[in-house]
Amino acid sequence: MSNALHGLLLAGGKSSRMGCDKASMVLGDDGLTQAGRALGILRQFCGPVYLSLREGQPVPAGGEGVPVLHDVPGAQGPLSGILAAFHQAPGAAWLVLACDLPLVHPGLLARLAARYAEDPSSPFIAYASALDGLPEPLCAIYGPSAFPVLGRHAARGHFCPRHILLEESVPLLALPEADTGALTNLNTPQDVAGVRTGAREVRVAWFGHLADQRGLREERVATTAETAGDFRREMSDLHRLDLDSGVVRVAVNDEFALDGHRLQAGDRVVFLSPFAGG
Repeated sequence: MSNALHGLLLAGGKSSRMGCDKASMVLGDDGLTQAGRALGILRQFCGPVYLSLREGQPVPAGGEGVPVLHDVPGAQGPLSGILAAFHQAPGAAWLVLACDLPLVHPGLLARLAARYAEDPSSPFIAYASALDGLPEPLCAIYGPSAFPVLGRHAARGHFCPRHILLEESVPLLALPEADTGALTNLNTPQDVAGVRTGAREVRVAWFGHLADQRGLREERVATTAETAGDFRREMSDLHRLDLDSGVVRVAVNDEFALDGHRLQAGDRVVFLSPFAGG
């Protein structure tokens, strides 16, 4: 079948912010490297599976014996790896996964594969990020009809896969509620620490005098807090702010929330100080 699903693990980044090869890192108790774990997941859905690397880059631990595709010239970043895959098999649909998405599990790829089976003519099948609603192009399926589209963008010097999916108005799948943090990627040692401690990333907004005291109005925070109340206390202790529940109100995703409200990755948490006049 010319458009059979092929797998591509993107591992060609330089990992400069991490300070070591992300694909060779071991995070879980299973002893698997990021590359080994991701390749195992791809093999559940794909026939051939390939490893995408820069020219001259050594194979990461866990990727031994996997056929390697080197980045094509004339493109940059992940797009150069995806284009190399299409040069290898232009009639295939490519299930693309980055090596730095440790929370991706087989269920998420199964949903992508099922949607592709429903509409194999679709050039792109991707999830929307729970944080900002933007496409996540590094856990996605690129159908055969995506090849000329990507080539056209590369010829324009347009190399960002996320921006390409935006410009092409690609319909996006919503992440399941239990998996809103599953597309969290690892770029720094702090990101790794967050994953190992079970932290999730939430967006925080400050208003009134709290914004003045904090010195900013919005930020992203990795937290292990399970509830809005736990997060209130965490922020109070961390920044020495008076966030007493009798005075400061908390809203989660634009709805006022009690302290027992359970937080999810990607939630928007707002701390509201009293308004003038009561």
